[in-house]
Amino acid sequence: MQVASLKNVSRSYGKGAAKVDAVRDASIEILNNRFTVLSGPSGSGKTTLLNLIGCIDKADTGSVSVAGVDVDRMRDNALSDFRASHIGFIFQNFNLLPVLSAVENVEYPLTLLGVRAAERRRTALALLDAVGLAQQAKRRPGELSGGQRQRVAIARALATGPALVLADEPTANLDSRTGIEIIELMRTMQRERATSFVFSSHDPNVLSSADDIILIKDGAIVETRRDVRNGRPS
Repeated sequence: MQVASLKNVSRSYGKGAAKVDAVRDASIEILNNRFTVLSGPSGSGKTTLLNLIGCIDKADTGSVSVAGVDVDRMRDNALSDFRASHIGFIFQNFNLLPVLSAVENVEYPLTLLGVRAAERRRTALALLDAVGLAQQAKRRPGELSGGQRQRVAIARALATGPALVLADEPTANLDSRTGIEIIELMRTMQRERATSFVFSSHDPNVLSSADDIILIKDGAIVETRRDVRNGRPS
């Protein structure tokens, strides 16, 4: 069963001689409850594809479906609400709010959805415990290491119980040991919460942890490898 689907999607930026075809006639399926990596060299279109799947950007042509909804037909306000409740995001630079504590950062997406204070605090504390940061709940991002901040970001991405979590180069700003720990943590969270994770990355450690790998070059899908982690590429 698929959690997201792109069919014959294209996206370009600029006009005339300055036009760049970031994604060209791409068709992909993201399967439910999987660890999927979009991989390719810099400038290949990985981030643009993530933005299309994450409803941050809209395709010029083609169709995009997420959690069974044709999101390309939705208006901006409805799309924003859909994104907030169905998709979690983990950013390369963490994107935590510096004036909020770790637990308040995890609570933030629940606040936007109007969840009551007591419920969102219980949810946020449980998630911080799950990612190993129960003792740092009251600390602000500036008081945490890079790995700890990424753990907070993972907890925040899972706060709404999304069908899909997207991560753009999540290990790029971490040392190799911390990066491996973060990958293992995300893999655990993905399994325990039956959520689909989709990454853009060319980190070998991320690729070796993938269920599925989608290879991209010059904005086009060149190959899809399924069941890579289990040694059964197809």
